[in-house]
Amino acid sequence: MFNNILTVCVGNICRSPSAERILQQLLPNKEISSAGLGALIGHDIESHIAALLAQQGMDGTGHRAQQISVELVNEADLILVMEKKHQQTLMQKYPSASGKIMLLGKWHNDEEVPDPYKKSQDIFEHAYGLIDKHCHAWASKLG
Repeated sequence: MFNNILTVCVGNICRSPSAERILQQLLPNKEISSAGLGALIGHDIESHIAALLAQQGMDGTGHRAQQISVELVNEADLILVMEKKHQQTLMQKYPSASGKIMLLGKWHNDEEVPDPYKKSQDIFEHAYGLIDKHCHAWASKLG
């Protein structure tokens, strides 16, 4: 049913790639990818997020930021976004996909994940904790 999952944030270097890696670990039989609304195309995963993933035994290397596209939207069975404004942007741009665009924090009262980019280590850790919590909730529903 939901075999192809796309996680989306803005730059595709912090939040969505960490959600992608966590979901890949939790749901190894699903196809999980990530993209950005304003992707820093070709960039590696952000170093703070890579370190947080590594602490949990996950590898962030090999990630290359990519821009959201009609192909990625069409291929996805489920699109998980970090903020309500991301959801609104995607629904406006891809109205036929509206039914499959949901907040990563859906199972926690539609909690949003703030962007940690260029902020303190504490903010990165807070965002990562939210992403991890929300990914586990989705995995329990989709597993």
